[in-house]
Amino acid sequence: MRAAATRATLALVVVMAAAALPGAPPAAAQGGTATNARAAIEAVRGQLRALAQDAGALRLELDRSPTARPTLSEDEATAIADGSERLAGWLDSRTIARTTARFDEDERRWTVSYISEGGTDDEKVEAVVLVGDRTAEIQELRTGPQVAWAMARGYPGAFGRAINREPIWLFLCALFLIPLLAPRRIVSWRTLDLLVLLSFSISLIWFNRGEIFTSVPLAYPPMLYLAARLGWIGLRRGKAGQDPEGRPPLAPAAPRPRFAGWAPTWVLATGLGVVLALRYGLNAFDSNVIDVGYAGVIGADRIAHGITPYGTFPSDCGSCDTYGPLSYLFYVPFEAVQPWLGEWDALPASHGAATAFDVLAVAGMFALGWSLAGPRLGAALGLAWAAFPFTGYALATNSNDSLVAAVLIWGLVAARHPVGRGLSVGLAVAAKFGPAILLPLWSRHPFPFPTRGTRGRLLAYGAGVGLAVGATGWVLLLDGDDGLVAFWSRTIGYQGGRDSPFSIWGQHPELRPLQLALMGIVALAALAMFRWPRRLDLLRMAALSGALIIGVQLTLTHWFYLYIPWFLPFALLAFVPEWTRPKEPAVPRESERPVPRESERAEPRAPALAP
Repeated sequence: MRAAATRATLALVVVMAAAALPGAPPAAAQGGTATNARAAIEAVRGQLRALAQDAGALRLELDRSPTARPTLSEDEATAIADGSERLAGWLDSRTIARTTARFDEDERRWTVSYISEGGTDDEKVEAVVLVGDRTAEIQELRTGPQVAWAMARGYPGAFGRAINREPIWLFLCALFLIPLLAPRRIVSWRTLDLLVLLSFSISLIWFNRGEIFTSVPLAYPPMLYLAARLGWIGLRRGKAGQDPEGRPPLAPAAPRPRFAGWAPTWVLATGLGVVLALRYGLNAFDSNVIDVGYAGVIGADRIAHGITPYGTFPSDCGSCDTYGPLSYLFYVPFEAVQPWLGEWDALPASHGAATAFDVLAVAGMFALGWSLAGPRLGAALGLAWAAFPFTGYALATNSNDSLVAAVLIWGLVAARHPVGRGLSVGLAVAAKFGPAILLPLWSRHPFPFPTRGTRGRLLAYGAGVGLAVGATGWVLLLDGDDGLVAFWSRTIGYQGGRDSPFSIWGQHPELRPLQLALMGIVALAALAMFRWPRRLDLLRMAALSGALIIGVQLTLTHWFYLYIPWFLPFALLAFVPEWTRPKEPAVPRESERPVPRESERAEPRAPALAP
């Protein structure tokens, strides 16, 4: 009844306002026609909308004014927060020294913080509860790492937005797996390898829920399996058999790849076109730019103005100058077209750069496959990269991680050329420092390991690395020696002392000795690659490269799903094709060799006379 009366009163007000408000047609001009009536109603509606906007603005100003008092008191807000069962479970094993409640006038909500005991410098906020002032309800609960890390809170779409939706993610998984399967060998190591690559999705489910104490441990079994599998492929291949007569074995022929999946070339090419349209459409209309992409645009702006990016970033991205110079140089042309406006807005330059990284990676995978076994394998490798959901995840967040993958992919394409290998791995290190683990292995020449010209190839390889250093290192000298000092402290120094809850090492600091031991093992394995394994072909080079990259990631204090594209190209090259080795001709025993006929025997030559 009260609602009906209210609607009747509003209708009466509208009718009366039609004659009173400025802009309403005069009664004499209305003429009783329907057209004039509609015009009068529209005029009234326009006036009412303007009044509503003014009232809303006035209400917002009143809400934000310093004199606006909260509805709840500090004790009432704390009591509401204390009623959370989840909070009680989290604090059950922790000693809380004090509780504070602060009112946010802009958001109209209370922030109730639970602080553990300790000195002033040792205080730790164990949990934060956000309580709505008007609703008197809990809006959000943050516990443990969620207090300091926004990315641990499980906000929907915080990374990649639409690509996290189940239909899109599952479609990408299916498009990645189904065309690559071999019907006659469904149950095989190859199928398991592809499934393990997709199994990172299980960890991502818990991450998107904000349950990082579950999501982080779930990321390690796939990495351990892939490191062991790639290491096995790299070390078991290429063993030469012993000659029956005990002579030194001959070098085996390099293995040759072929695509063993069921899909013909046109199916692979069609799938590639569909998934690229989906990826770039999502990036244009339903994606976001995380701090990594924001950092690239800021760094490009600094370089364009002749300033080193290290130590000169704004406060809203103060720790974003921790990457190599290539991660900022590559953004320069995109930032020149779409300049940075000084704030974290849509950042079209970051979208353009991330799309370029992905295009380079897809083109590189296609060129790699084509050079090895023709267009069918090229389309298969291109589709495998594009359909793999975590490369789309990197693209949808507009990060720079696909840049690392792209330069390494083209390094595989140019693997026969020492300068190309050196330039590629040097540029990868200039983007992010993890690929430095590949420097010893990539100094060697595959197809197979050469016995001559080693020194010349090493010099050419070093020239390629030096070219990469010169092409990117000048950025550090824009501020002279101060730039070098700032580079070291903002990159290596920052990463060395970094704390993060996104690894088992960050969640369990007591495991630090084990982490250091694993770092030493990975470093020794990388150094051993200078000479071992003795024979090296492209398959072994790719497999061992992937194992080393994963080894580095297993020891990182901060690990995230965006790092998966770093080792993905090596895994795809090892898993997607079927590598077969040409049969070596049998070496007959001495007793089995045919005795030449009397007519075929060479006549003995007369001894030459001495000069």
